Amino acid sequence: MMKKVLLVLLIAALLGAGGAVYFLLTQKDVDADAPLTADEMVELSIDTEEITTNLATPASYAVVQFNILSADKKIKEEMETRHAEVRAAAIATVAGMEKEQLVGTEGITLLQDEMTAQLENLVGKGKVERVLVTQFKVQ
Repeated sequence: MMKKVLLVLLIAALLGAGGAVYFLLTQKDVDADAPLTADEMVELSIDTEEITTNLATPASYAVVQFNILSADKKIKEEMETRHAEVRAAAIATVAGMEKEQLVGTEGITLLQDEMTAQLENLVGKGKVERVLVTQFKVQ
C-alpha cells in the first residue's frame, strides 16, 4: 500500500515539474514575439540621409529618405559600417524605377519592399525587420 502511495506522489511530482518546464519554455517564446517598444525601435534603426537620384523615366527624379529597422544591434552596426553600400542599394533601387511605379501608397509600399529585399541581399535574409520611406518627393 505504501508503495502505491509513493508511486502516485512520484507521478504527480513528475507531472507538475513537466508542466512547469513546459510553461517556462513557452513563456520565453511569447516574450520573444512581443512587439518592440518605441525605445527598442530607436535603438535598432538607422536613418539614411536624403538621397536624390534620377528615375528610369526620362527627365524625372526622386528625393527619398529611409528608416531601416534591423533585427538586432549587431546588424545595425554592420549597416552603419557598410553605409556606402546601403546608400548605393537605395540609389540603385530608386533609379531602377519608373515615375509611374512610385505613384500613390502602392508605389511607396513597392519601394519599401524593394529596399528590404536589397538590404537583405546585403546583410542576410531575416536581418532587416522593415524599411520605411520617411521622405518622398517625385518630379
